[in-house]
Amino acid sequence: MPTTIFLEAHYFGEDSEELRLACDAVAATAGGLVIAGVETRHLRALKWRPDYLSYWDDGQLLRLAVGPWIALDALTVRFTLR
Repeated sequence: MPTTIFLEAHYFGEDSEELRLACDAVAATAGGLVIAGVETRHLRALKWRPDYLSYWDDGQLLRLAVGPWIALDALTVRFTLR
């Protein structure tokens, strides 16, 4: 079922960046979060590194601290968890 992810970065003071992206699915794995169906070009275009990734799972909003991401293919990425 299609969903969205919400990415946030926070800097000193009130400065922040945020971006919402459509995706097909989010899966928590031992290696981090795998996001399927997201266009990696949007992530590659970011000039900032996300600190948090939020998504809905079974009616509950989850907000997780994330580290670097890597593209697994053109429509799939994996974020490490901090």
